Amino acid sequence: MSAASPSQAAAPTPPAGDPLRPANLLFNRNFILLWAAYGISALGDHLSEVALLKWQNALESLDGDITQRQAVMTFVFMAPFFLLGPLFGALADKLPRRFIMIGADLIRAVIIFEMFRILVGLQSAATPGFNPSTDPISLSMAIIPLAALGVFAAAFSPARLSLLPTLIRPTQLVRANAMTAGLGMIATILAFYVGGVLAQRYSPTVNFRLNALTFVLSAVCLFLIRPPRGRAVAASSSDQGLAAIVDGFRFVRTHRLVREIIIVSVVLWIGATVMSSLVPAVVKEVFRGSYEDIGIYRGMLGIGLLGGSVALTIIGPSLKSPIAISWSLKMAGLSGLTLAAGTAWHWPRPVCGAALVAIGFFGAGIQVSVNAMLQRLVPNHLRGRVFGVHDLFTMAGVLASTGILGIPDWGAIDRYIAAIMLGVSLMLLCFGIWTTRLRLNRGRWGPAITFWVNLSAFHCRFWARLKRPGLCTIPYDGPVIVCANHNSTLDPFVLNAGSPNRYISYMIAAEYTRIPLFNRLLKSVDAVPVTRSGVDTASVKAALRHLSAGKCLGIFPQGGIRNPAEPFEVRDGVGLLALRSGATVIPAYIDGIKYTEGVIAPLICRQHARVRFGRAVDLSEFKGREKDRDAYHEASQKIADAIIAIRDSQPSL
Repeated sequence: MSAASPSQAAAPTPPAGDPLRPANLLFNRNFILLWAAYGISALGDHLSEVALLKWQNALESLDGDITQRQAVMTFVFMAPFFLLGPLFGALADKLPRRFIMIGADLIRAVIIFEMFRILVGLQSAATPGFNPSTDPISLSMAIIPLAALGVFAAAFSPARLSLLPTLIRPTQLVRANAMTAGLGMIATILAFYVGGVLAQRYSPTVNFRLNALTFVLSAVCLFLIRPPRGRAVAASSSDQGLAAIVDGFRFVRTHRLVREIIIVSVVLWIGATVMSSLVPAVVKEVFRGSYEDIGIYRGMLGIGLLGGSVALTIIGPSLKSPIAISWSLKMAGLSGLTLAAGTAWHWPRPVCGAALVAIGFFGAGIQVSVNAMLQRLVPNHLRGRVFGVHDLFTMAGVLASTGILGIPDWGAIDRYIAAIMLGVSLMLLCFGIWTTRLRLNRGRWGPAITFWVNLSAFHCRFWARLKRPGLCTIPYDGPVIVCANHNSTLDPFVLNAGSPNRYISYMIAAEYTRIPLFNRLLKSVDAVPVTRSGVDTASVKAALRHLSAGKCLGIFPQGGIRNPAEPFEVRDGVGLLALRSGATVIPAYIDGIKYTEGVIAPLICRQHARVRFGRAVDLSEFKGREKDRDAYHEASQKIADAIIAIRDSQPSL
């Protein structure tokens, strides 16, 4: 998987002074209202679930079928996403998205408010003499409210995901999705825990009435949103009926990256659904727990999802979404393997609980990154339909997995929960490896360099807080020399992280190439070895060969790390290479890194790194003097002056 190019962005960045889409999400009134509405609605989606299990006496049953019951309940709730997802997605591109969500909330509120009375009436008709205070209801009755909630949740989903990007800036997509997912997980934790406590102590009617109230509150929040003008969906004349739905499928079919993102999402939902469906069985078979314990252990998944969402609000802008997806899949798979082992061998509760938290944590990394990538890649007028198609395929996976667990008569399937967890965990791990291979093999510079560039870019953007004022002026092709000041060991990483146009190789001290293993790394990143003093003819020839191959070479013309307080003096080698190679010379200045004499300190200490690139240095005056030593010195000084000019053009940090 690869990141989207700038041309694929769904919308331009709003102006800096836009009051309806401020730079800080916490001051964005519309986003906060949508955020709150989603959290409250997510609370309502799950508040009655444990009460329905309790009303069936699922834990008291001796036939070992709680996994099947939970799977069937999940199946019924998710079925409308599969059956109606594309239709609701098309509606989200045709009708006002906010009012679709309000309508879905209010209808759910009315239905769930009356649900206890409806279920008692239906069960009494099917079972004469039924007493709701003492008699359990059947599974066929318990799924009725979940089916009703699922229909309107399916209408709510594509409208919400499509509305979100219109309320914020494109650069805020990861953070906004992470914050939304985080609040949704808080709501899920509360829903399972509060629902479990209420189910243990009170009649199911308490859960249903509180559930109805959550949907009313969500509708109020949505009603108060005032979307920015000029962001309405521009429907074309062909966006009618079946043709509108087909357009969503056509976009997915013709867009390879979108297809791959949806495949990843299908895998995530299968894994998450199966793991969640197995939690009641783990409580029953391994820990001999109660309904409150079901809520607690489901809540642990939610805690992990919350933690992952919080982590992405912090590091999300620094981490590319494809990388987050690949690593999250692999780590979720490893966490699932730990939970499978803990379940099989009855490890202590804290170990299994920690594994559940970890699964949720990395699951959030996948979910948030998938949503952000789709919102970034898909144009606004097609966004609802594509999310509808996304819902169809992901819910197909959910229905298949829950159907396999819940519909056949397996006979005490709870005995095999460890084996089921093992299979799902291996699936996540394998897909994580697959996405990593895709991403690295599609990298512009090959797998090895792409890996190290991504790693160093994340470190610089997150830990060193790298910013690049202005544009990167490095040409996309042809031989290039990038020259910069050299104050720390972090400088090479900063230059590469600030250069989306080219990968910059470096001349490195020859003694490093003699360190075992490290020398293999240097070869993989195309480093050019040089000696620290004197004229190294072999090194010069190696650098010239590098440039003659049309590559980009980074040089620190000061000859080593220097205190920025010292006079800026350069060696003549950079002028020699520039004139002999004819390469374009791009000056750069690095600032904001604390100067220390140590090698490790700049890499591990927090920084406020800044890199600025200047215009190409004009060395045409030295034409014909490519073998003149005085010309080397003069050209080096001109390059040094260009670097100093960048430094002096803006105040230092």
